[in-house]
Amino acid sequence: MATPFTLDRPGEPAADGLPVTSAAQRWILRTVAVCDEPCQIWFLERMTERSGPALHDDVEELIASGALVDSAGGLRPGSVALRDAVRRATPTSLLVALHGRAAGVLAEQGRPAAAAGHLLRVLAVAGRVDVPLVSRLAADPAVDASTTADLLLAARAGRDPALPPELRRDWVLAAVDHLMLAGRIEPALAILGDEIAADRAGAGYRALLLGRLGAWYATGRPSLAFEYLDRALAQPDLRPEHRSWLLSTLVTVAGRVGRPETEALLAAAERAETEAPTPGGEIRLALARAGLALAGGDLPAARQVLGRVDPSAPEARAQAAFLRIERIAGQLACGEYEEATTALRFAEGDLGTLGVAAQPMLAALDCRLRVAAGELPEASARAGLALRGGPTGQLADEVRAELLAVLVEVAFRQGRPETARELLSGVRVPVDWPDVVGWVRLAGAAAYDPEPGRHARLVRAAVDALVRSVRPLLLVPQQAPALTRALLRLGDPHRAHQLADHLIRAAERVDSPLWWGVAQQVAGLVDEDSGLLRGAVAQLRTTSARPVLADALGDLAGTPGTPQPEARRASEEAAALFGRLGATGDQERAVRCGRALVAADRRHRAGRSGAGFDALTAAEARVAELLAGGATKQQAAASLFVSFHTVDAQLRAVYAKLGVRNRLELARLWASRDA
Repeated sequence: MATPFTLDRPGEPAADGLPVTSAAQRWILRTVAVCDEPCQIWFLERMTERSGPALHDDVEELIASGALVDSAGGLRPGSVALRDAVRRATPTSLLVALHGRAAGVLAEQGRPAAAAGHLLRVLAVAGRVDVPLVSRLAADPAVDASTTADLLLAARAGRDPALPPELRRDWVLAAVDHLMLAGRIEPALAILGDEIAADRAGAGYRALLLGRLGAWYATGRPSLAFEYLDRALAQPDLRPEHRSWLLSTLVTVAGRVGRPETEALLAAAERAETEAPTPGGEIRLALARAGLALAGGDLPAARQVLGRVDPSAPEARAQAAFLRIERIAGQLACGEYEEATTALRFAEGDLGTLGVAAQPMLAALDCRLRVAAGELPEASARAGLALRGGPTGQLADEVRAELLAVLVEVAFRQGRPETARELLSGVRVPVDWPDVVGWVRLAGAAAYDPEPGRHARLVRAAVDALVRSVRPLLLVPQQAPALTRALLRLGDPHRAHQLADHLIRAAERVDSPLWWGVAQQVAGLVDEDSGLLRGAVAQLRTTSARPVLADALGDLAGTPGTPQPEARRASEEAAALFGRLGATGDQERAVRCGRALVAADRRHRAGRSGAGFDALTAAEARVAELLAGGATKQQAAASLFVSFHTVDAQLRAVYAKLGVRNRLELARLWASRDA
């Protein structure tokens, strides 16, 4: 704790023009003026080391004179102008002392965020570094990531010659981590570039800088992440703890995209962490184990691993956002939409701890959840806002691809193919592993195009990437059948069968109605098996995945082996469900399919009864032609010089022979008689 302030003699007149009658009051006023928030009595007591009536009398006198204003929250200067005047009248050295003491008091009282604000002012003016206090506040999750980064950078730039160079380097690395969490990507990358170029401390420090670059590119450009992390691990004379950090970071990326040697890397990372533990190392390894399980479709194993990790632990701060997002993604993949919605709301409320960088990731997950649950218009609106809400360059490629995938999928479902194609044409999508893994969901959205040949290369590349990792498909069950339909239209049954095999293996591991339904749906499409599609519909009815169910009903209606009455009912239900989801384009296609089935059913029934146009008598044909053309029964009777009852009887015979039920159906069928 800093030494107490030395006060002037009581009653000494104020030489600085402040509205006080003593030096004690001057210190009270200065203490209140340097606080950004209302100042409470306990804080004044700690700052001045005074208490009881003497302090209270001075405070009351300042309130009575208007120098201070009292409220339930605490004391504040009588006006902004007075606050500024007090700060200007206070010598710089005293301001530094006040802020330094305030930082210590607030830290001791559990107010780390406010303490960090005061300490930043000290560092900005004096450059003096209280190492224990800086380290304590930087590790406190109650201090937001952006403030923590500023605090570490200011402390590192301090002019204290006694500050160890190694500590300065550690603070640079920690500052970069917090800048990333705060979404301040450009300054973080600039610091890394400057430090790498300066090459201040040899290969070990350079390896950690390269590792930070690799960690940034992990979710957007895994090829670059591998390049930087592999280079870092190749640096000579790595310290054991540095090698441990790099290996655990590398294996988290490898697990997500299905790098072939991931299991060997994981074993090496586990050995390194045992020999040289690192802050958050066990959490990174848990993310790696979960990523490896998800790559193989083993969702239960991944959820079990993630469930054993505490995201609120102080050492988890850098990975807390990924932990929360992976857990919510697991709920979404299992079709637990209500639970995922609740978890998303809590995560959005914890952005101060998770870091602003988590916001676009949570927004993308929220949009995907809404698509899966059938809130298509809302999902599209939110995805558009998330893309426009910040600089595109600040979004990781995978997040941008996810938001675009939502917009594209909804546009195709709503019958706006040109809009969807324009969105797709505006991005350059990688088609080589491992970078294509982050774009699989955009490829799945492109598969909804009625003309899949426009995106053949992307669709095929995405399906090929699933050989390495099915993880991208777990959040978008409705896209698996879309990819299958696209492959079949492209004349690529081999890849369609491969996709069906992936899904069957995933369904066996997940063992939920959602994934058994999707696996049966894809297998039914590949084999044109109405029985499998019927089973898929039955499974999906027990889930909340409305778009998947609607698609399965449409596939059942369009499969040749489905009996026509069942196909017609499935088409009508699909059309109604698409309408409720806001998928107006899908609804229109389902309605057209239903009409075609009705017409085919009538023709079929007419053929089975031996009736048809040729079966009509001349009199019946004349009645049919008149009524199909819009004449009433009375008008037809007058035109044919017969009674009304004769026309009525002949019309009933026409209905029976043609298999229609009313005059509207008769008119449609009569208009198509030439065809």
